[in-house]
Amino acid sequence: MNVKLHVLSAGALFFLGQVSFAQTKKKDSIPENKIEEVIVTGYQKKSKDEVTSAITVVSGKSLSTFSSSTMGTNALQGKAAGVNISALNGKPGAGSAINIRGLGNITTSVGASNPLFVIDGFIVGNDQRAQDVFNSINPNDYENISVLKDAAAAAIYGSQGANGVIVLTTKSGKSGRPVITFSSRIGFSEKIKDINFRMMNAAEKIDYEKKMFGLGIAGYTPWTDAETNEALALNHNWQKDILRKSAIESYQLGIRGGNEKSKYTLSLGYDSDNGIVRNIHAYKRYTGRMKYEAAPTDRLNLGASMGVNYSTSQEIRDRNNSQNPFQAMYAYNPYEPVFNADGSYNGTSQGFPVLDGLKNNPENINTLIFDGNIFAQYKIIEGLNVKTQLGGYFNNIRRTSKILRGSFLDRILGINGSVVEQNQNRFRYTNSNTINYVKSFGDHSFDLLGLVEYTEFRNDYISGTGRNFAIPSSSELSNALTPFAIAGYDERYRTFSYGAFLTYDFSKKYIFTASIRQDKDSRFGRNNVKSEPFWSLSGAWNVTNEDFFKNNSVLSLLKLRASIGTRGYNNIDLNLNNILMQAGGYGSFPVAVPTPNYGNSDLKWEITKSQNYGAEFGFLKNRVKGTLDYFIDQKKDFILSIPNLSSEGGAYSKSINAGDLKNKGLEVSLSADVIKTKDFNWSIRANTSIMSYKLNKLRNDEAERIYGINVLREGYEPFSFYLVRSAGINPANGNEIYYTKDGGTTETYNSNDAVLIDGKSPLPKYFGGFGTSFSYKGLDLQADFSYKSGNYTYNYMALNMLNYTNGTTGNMRTDAADYWTTPGQASGLPKPNNTTNAPGGITGIQTTDRFLQDASFIRLRNLSIGYTIDKKAIGESLPVNRIRVSLTGQNLATWTKFQGDPEISVGSGENQTGAGQTFINGAYALYSYPAVKTYLFGIELEF
Repeated sequence: MNVKLHVLSAGALFFLGQVSFAQTKKKDSIPENKIEEVIVTGYQKKSKDEVTSAITVVSGKSLSTFSSSTMGTNALQGKAAGVNISALNGKPGAGSAINIRGLGNITTSVGASNPLFVIDGFIVGNDQRAQDVFNSINPNDYENISVLKDAAAAAIYGSQGANGVIVLTTKSGKSGRPVITFSSRIGFSEKIKDINFRMMNAAEKIDYEKKMFGLGIAGYTPWTDAETNEALALNHNWQKDILRKSAIESYQLGIRGGNEKSKYTLSLGYDSDNGIVRNIHAYKRYTGRMKYEAAPTDRLNLGASMGVNYSTSQEIRDRNNSQNPFQAMYAYNPYEPVFNADGSYNGTSQGFPVLDGLKNNPENINTLIFDGNIFAQYKIIEGLNVKTQLGGYFNNIRRTSKILRGSFLDRILGINGSVVEQNQNRFRYTNSNTINYVKSFGDHSFDLLGLVEYTEFRNDYISGTGRNFAIPSSSELSNALTPFAIAGYDERYRTFSYGAFLTYDFSKKYIFTASIRQDKDSRFGRNNVKSEPFWSLSGAWNVTNEDFFKNNSVLSLLKLRASIGTRGYNNIDLNLNNILMQAGGYGSFPVAVPTPNYGNSDLKWEITKSQNYGAEFGFLKNRVKGTLDYFIDQKKDFILSIPNLSSEGGAYSKSINAGDLKNKGLEVSLSADVIKTKDFNWSIRANTSIMSYKLNKLRNDEAERIYGINVLREGYEPFSFYLVRSAGINPANGNEIYYTKDGGTTETYNSNDAVLIDGKSPLPKYFGGFGTSFSYKGLDLQADFSYKSGNYTYNYMALNMLNYTNGTTGNMRTDAADYWTTPGQASGLPKPNNTTNAPGGITGIQTTDRFLQDASFIRLRNLSIGYTIDKKAIGESLPVNRIRVSLTGQNLATWTKFQGDPEISVGSGENQTGAGQTFINGAYALYSYPAVKTYLFGIELEF
């Protein structure tokens, strides 16, 4: 049978609220209006009629309009029901925190809830390293993305698919003459303006300081008229001095072609975004990709896909001090100049000139990622095929941090310069072997797939630090006279899996699937290396294909489906199962001590049992389409690190199977072709997810586990906020009133009065996206919005900017002056005073739920308008087939009550994202790289 694959350019598939130019296959015996839509699930390709599981398909075209420094995972935000994505921060090239169908995992580390990433059938992995590889591919190379959400879709991946699966299919060549494409986009981005607050200018800040001095607040000094006039003349905005408009440029060249026997595609790309922070170049990326498929005989198919990505980035200090430019631009006083009289950078009252640090304390990361994938498929007899596939990636990361000799920080430390060189190599490969038998007779069809798979991962790291540069102008490690520190390690893990997948199809009306898989993983305790079997059962009824349904003039599509199954989880740190030693030096003496993690040889697999009940429907010849899914995910034996083991001393922690969690949700998506004519088309789309979360059980004889301002407690949402509650202001004296733990009130702050704030956690109750597409002849417009609701974030930035104790050395928000002044006043901030309001002599505004803010938002995520000139208008005299010009805006508007940027994932990178640190997605806001507003002009040429 001659089967041809092509892109359906007319009558686009609107699947789960997203415009998806889906891969299709057209059989000779099927009329033109009966084209089958193909969905890629990783191991297999299925027609849409055969799919019994919850899968979202997103077109690559809809993701390619974003800025080149917006990673592919971030571009998915709001595109698929059930997929909650937050950029880690706004830094060019930053990754994402991804939760498919709610909180994927309790583990408090970046990437713990990542889905499994699959690229052209190559299983990349389900950790943050795998996301880095996925994001290394230029979105211009995307054909489409399938998001597998329920057990029926993901159980075949076993423990790797616990948090869902993202399957990327890159562009392939087509039969015919070569097609050459070139695209370019240039533009700029700028920090989004501060939302719902404003910082003081020089006049406002000086007036505030005078009032604080009048109240007798410690640390404030008097202002003379001469000093006031001189300071007012220096008024400026530090945001304009520290930040800038970034310059963005992107270039992509590609060629695709082939014949009936072989197809190929090649692409090269360059992207640059120097970022919004002065004195550094934030991000550069060079990409190349090749894909080749061939059928040298009627029985043999071969293919290879290879990609290379080299990126460079300059980092900023992402911590809560004046070395962080995003803290400095708020904290520096507006009357303090950028430069001293001698031309050097002014250290300001904060004690550090951040512009000097950005220039003279550089930190660079160079990353090389190479991924490759080859396969061979052989047809033994009709319907019986064997396939072997080998895929892997190599990732080298080189990080260099320097304190140049003579810099401000160098003079403070007195070290005559310093350099830290870190080098890390990551290598992972997977060999998948399948045998697939497909048999049809009459109305019956069977599809049986057997699988054997092996994966190995290796990681080595070395770091060296030197100080005291011999030659002042050289900052290389070999120029450091004083060796200061050296570290290194080598680690690996291995997995082995086998499984089977069965599909039975009766006349495209009734479809049943079943899968089973078992994994072995060296990361688990030696008593639990082998998982229990992961399995799934699912069924679908294509009511549309029933004879009694054919004459229905209103309801044009109806498909009902249900699934149940289990999945494991293996995205855990290496060596949680082993008791290890670490070596170091103490003076001139070598020292060996146990690592802080006390290994657990009984550590076993997390298990997720999933149920899904869904429907797909369409009206008026599918002019209106939609999906509806209700799911229940029950996680058992989730893994959690328990610190301060009493039996081993307070310095150690141990990872255990700590409890059970339940996520429930409803996903709805709708799309409609409002107008559909030859020249004019207008469509709308929307998707939403409604979520609920409950921590059912905690083990280890604990009812709760506290993480600073968040807590895990049985019967409540995971990571509910845990804070002292503010009871407002005493109108008689202006003091803040606090609730005690037992519900009473007091004017004395005590952190031991903190309680769980029921119903308030960083987890959104609702999230999704909506948008519209419009085209008239050559003109096209697309707008996409994303939103979240019901999630809360603790606003440490607001606390810092309103706390009068910080005004002695730094700037304040304008509403810091809105404090109690008159008896009877009950609104605003408490009266500034120097009285002790807590044990230990603590003064100032305290950490209470006063600054716990609703972080719900709606954001105009992307707006693109373009015009295409086709061959007819260009004429035959030029070799150009198509020209398209476009204007794109990103993050153009935000609606929120939050005071600041509500789209928060990382609050402080150096306190949340390192090894052994606690990361809770969206828990607090604290001066990390903000989101940016971007404007791009693009041109695309096809030859």
